Order: sequence, then structure tokens, then C-alpha cells
Amino acid sequence: MPVLAGQTGVSACRGPTVSDRFDSIEESERVWLDAKRRSAARRSWLLIGALVLVALFLAWLTVDGLGGGRAATTTTTVDQRALADGQQALSDWGRFAVTNDLRVLKDSFWANGPQYKQLAKEAEARDKPLGGPAYTVSLTGVQVIDARPDQRVLRGRVLLTRPGEVAQTYSWDVWMQRDDAAGGRWRLWTVRETENR
Repeated sequence: MPVLAGQTGVSACRGPTVSDRFDSIEESERVWLDAKRRSAARRSWLLIGALVLVALFLAWLTVDGLGGGRAATTTTTVDQRALADGQQALSDWGRFAVTNDLRVLKDSFWANGPQYKQLAKEAEARDKPLGGPAYTVSLTGVQVIDARPDQRVLRGRVLLTRPGEVAQTYSWDVWMQRDDAAGGRWRLWTVRETENR
């Protein structure tokens, strides 16, 4: 290999200088690719920003809403609350019927009411609880009667069902009385049979 003028030592033996990196892309193509990459990165950041704005807007709608800061309210009437609490009392009664546990009734019955006292006597008279699944008690065709401001009468048909037993149907007036000390909860006072409807 001929030595070129100005070459000395090892470089003189290796021949002409070759770039360490092989690059088949011309400078104009490199500029074009860099522009494409920057453009794609810009679009990605714009998309991320738009998604963040949408998420913030949806969060604002959820928290504050379009009502100008007024929270949406649900109104439960006195009669609706008495009916719901009456249905809960009957469901508790269905659980008590198989457990003999008066604590099941503590939140839905008046402990000094005639119905609770009657159930307490029945629990004492039983040798042992029935056990098994509770009775399902449903109240249908209900008419809510305003007896006085703190009392409601739920007049309707009561259906008691339990697997393996014949269904029982009664026409009852379920007397509910409001307990202001318990946040306005209605508790069962007594039950009276009515004429068949």
C-alpha cells in the first residue's frame, strides 16, 4: 500500500481514512426525518393535553354540575319514608320469626309498642327457634293513611313466603310511628287485621 504524503506511523499503514459510522442517509433526508419526528411528538403532546382537559371538564361536571353550584337533591316524602321503613320492619319480622332474636327488631319496632310486646311473649313461649331461611314479607297494594303528623297507617296485603311452606296472605293495617330521636325513622307500633279486599 503506498504511503501518502503526510501520513506517518499506523495511519500510513491503514490506508485512506474511513468514517466510523456508516450513514446512507443524505443531509436533506436527515432534516426531513427530524422534522417528522418533532411533528409527531408535538401531535402526541397536543393529544395528551386535550385528553387532560376533557378529563378535567368531566370531573367538574361530576362535582359541580351545570346547576350553578346547586347540588342535585332527591326528595323523599314523609309517606315514602314511612312505607320504606314499614317494609323494613316487616322484613325484620320475617327474620325474627325464625331466630327468636328480639335484637333483630330493635331498629324497626317500638320496644314499648303492643306488637313488640306480643312478639316478645311469643319468643318466650317457643322452645327453640325455627331456624332456616327467613320469611319473605312483602306489602302490596299499599294505601298510606295519615293518622296524625307522627303516625302513618300502611293499609295493604301482606304476603309471607318461605321455601317449603304454603304462602300466607293477610289484609293488615300496619301502624307506623315516627321516632324523632332516631332521625325521623318510622317504627312499627302495631298491626291490625282489616277486611279482606
